[in-house]
Amino acid sequence: MSTEIARPNVRDQLLRLRDFQRDTVEFVFSRMYDPSQPAYRFLVADEVGLGKTFVARGLIAKIVDYLWDQKRRIDIIYICSNASIARQNINRLNITDANDVSLP
Repeated sequence: MSTEIARPNVRDQLLRLRDFQRDTVEFVFSRMYDPSQPAYRFLVADEVGLGKTFVARGLIAKIVDYLWDQKRRIDIIYICSNASIARQNINRLNITDANDVSLP
């Protein structure tokens, strides 16, 4: 049985963010998908509690939307050093209403 997942609404995802978080999403996305010199790695770091997880959610939505018509399948891999934090954040990072995430 196949579950159809709806294309993410990037606008709605970005409206949830504060201005500095939205700016971060836009900057990271523009660097990662720069046609002449893309950044293949990117680190977002700041103080605890400033919303890196929400920035990641916005970036995931923007990337999935960008790749939607280009790729048959889009996998997002979330690596976290702490299983408890991973369980807490996995739902925060889920841009769909589908229960299509798994933890090892």
